[in-house]
Amino acid sequence: MKTRATSFLLAALAVVSLVLPALAAEPDDLPLETPAKSEEIEKLEELRSTVVLDGEPAESVEFEILDGVCYVTVSSFVSLMDAEAMVEEESGAVSVNASAVIGVAPLSSEASEAEESETEDAEAAEEGEGVESTENAANVVTDDLNLQAAAGTYYLVANGRYLYTEDGLIQLNGRVAAPVRLLARVYNLDVGYDAKYDLVLLERQEDAEPYLDDAAYDNDTLYWLSHIIYAESGNQPLTGKIAVGNVVMNRVNDPRFPNSVYDVLFQKNQFTPASSGSIYRDPNWESTLAAMLVMDGAEVTDALFFNGVRARAPKGRTYVATIGDHAFYK
Repeated sequence: MKTRATSFLLAALAVVSLVLPALAAEPDDLPLETPAKSEEIEKLEELRSTVVLDGEPAESVEFEILDGVCYVTVSSFVSLMDAEAMVEEESGAVSVNASAVIGVAPLSSEASEAEESETEDAEAAEEGEGVESTENAANVVTDDLNLQAAAGTYYLVANGRYLYTEDGLIQLNGRVAAPVRLLARVYNLDVGYDAKYDLVLLERQEDAEPYLDDAAYDNDTLYWLSHIIYAESGNQPLTGKIAVGNVVMNRVNDPRFPNSVYDVLFQKNQFTPASSGSIYRDPNWESTLAAMLVMDGAEVTDALFFNGVRARAPKGRTYVATIGDHAFYK
């Protein structure tokens, strides 16, 4: 009986020792309630897996993420950027024509005088002097976009410039779709990704033009680059042609080599077609295409050397990759 009473007393003391500190606790020591979610966090959670333009959800954009690449249909992306753009799509190909006002050009002195004259005539007409009023023509500056893209290719053409994507263009729900980063480049947009909320973030660049500039390929560079690509890899897939072009341009940008395409190609004992004369053969279309893609940023290798896959590796060079029938080295 004594043992049982002692046990009960000890249990009671244990309970008291737990209850009293809790009762005596200051308000700051008490457990805090979970704070309410901010409106911003709730908004982000609602936007999960969405394309966002300048902080607003682009609900009209048709997209799908495949193997880590966000594809958007060209037509829906263009409509987002310009609801009045003309989009024609048929048989896996899409064509876009759009125009945007970018400012008003200053009038020349002659145009200013003409405008003043028209204004005076209009005032006279209002006073009943019988002079017919003429409507002033607005001297508005616009920027135009012409874009073509086809499913199954690895590039699109925007304002005469050839833009490459290693992921290729596909069909999404029957419409041509391109990686969002490629289309963002056409419209001079910055691209980001919020992994936590699965958001593709698009932002207009401050003071940027609405569309990519027109083509500006240097004729001399294009001539020699397309010729060496054809001479070295005319029978290779497009990626192999681009890789050869990359080697040439990597050398141009490397201080250990000459700083022009012509001088790189005709450097002694470097490119066999330059010494054999085969470099002068007219290139096929895909070799010229590869040259323009390279000149506009296409890059599949950072190598400085290449040779046939069956040839002996250059001494002291680090193997980079095999593309088509060529092995590439640094």
